[in-house]
Amino acid sequence: MLKVSNITKHFGNELILDSVSFVLNAGERVGLIGPNGCGKTTLLRIIMGQLVPDTGGIQIVPSHARLGFLEQGFAQHGAETVAQFLQVGEETLAEVEERVATLAVELSRQEPQAHLLEAYSEALTRLESLATTQPAVHEAESVLAGLGLAHVDFETPLAILSGGQKTRLGLAGLLLHRPDVVLLDEPTNHLDIEALEWLEAWLRCYSGAALIVSHDRAFLDNTVTSILDLDPETHTLTGYVGNYSAYIETWERQREK
Repeated sequence: MLKVSNITKHFGNELILDSVSFVLNAGERVGLIGPNGCGKTTLLRIIMGQLVPDTGGIQIVPSHARLGFLEQGFAQHGAETVAQFLQVGEETLAEVEERVATLAVELSRQEPQAHLLEAYSEALTRLESLATTQPAVHEAESVLAGLGLAHVDFETPLAILSGGQKTRLGLAGLLLHRPDVVLLDEPTNHLDIEALEWLEAWLRCYSGAALIVSHDRAFLDNTVTSILDLDPETHTLTGYVGNYSAYIETWERQREK
């Protein structure tokens, strides 16, 4: 689903990533670990196309697969309210459904005309897109409740939310739009125990692929199926099967040898 091939990245004369490669398949939940400043966020930003590598490339299969990225800093994207940020609303979906039905009636009453056929095709495409990506109100309410934001109204201005609430809202927005691959950069920040357990359960049931940067060992133990260790000295990546505890056992055995 996600193939990272021979990524090398410098910032000035400083080497950050050296020939980094890995494959992330559907159903896999991988923990990306390493000390602060070793290049984990840089790698995520390269995958998302926000940074250009010096060499190497990223391949998404299939090409239409959607990526979702939770950054450490909340990005408001110009939205003014919670509803606008989450793009919540059954009304828009109903409007498009009504337009499709109206155009279908018009087409049945007369000889098909080019402009009507084009409008009908566009409306169908829009309806399919909304049906798969736009969260319904009840879905949004469920996710917000799971992340400890049940008390936040959809019309709440983003400007009055705390930093922690904004972080949770960013995570809610990512999960609600059901990307095929999720990249999570320190997702446990500002989560209490209940929200953390809810996120762990969500990830365990998630059918897509997840790449998770976290320093929370318990969270990694409860969610990931393998570990990618980014070495700050060599700037290379080494893969290990299993959760964080399994990685530690393997790493210690290798060090003893």
